[in-house]
Amino acid sequence: MFGSLCTEFAETLFLPIGLDVDLEQRTAAVDIPGVVKSVGQPIINEFNGEPFHIAIARPSGSFEFTYGEIGKGTTTVEGDLAMSFEDSWALFCVHHYDQDGLIRSG
Repeated sequence: MFGSLCTEFAETLFLPIGLDVDLEQRTAAVDIPGVVKSVGQPIINEFNGEPFHIAIARPSGSFEFTYGEIGKGTTTVEGDLAMSFEDSWALFCVHHYDQDGLIRSG
């Protein structure tokens, strides 16, 4: 589906992917050497120093997810799609798909 929206394509790269995710703590890090580095973390309450739990629940779903928690993220992309975002938003959720799209639990 997404490929049909693009008019240009970058070269396919076969690289190691470093990935560390803790959904419960809302922390994540990804590193694809020479391509992308990204870190996600919870938003911290400035008054008490504790992490906020901010969630988006979509019981009837969408094509993406049914439940996700919001955090903040920093990402740097190099190469053909160079861009950078510092302390932007991050979404922590589970994508559970098959050939027909999002799988909804029971």
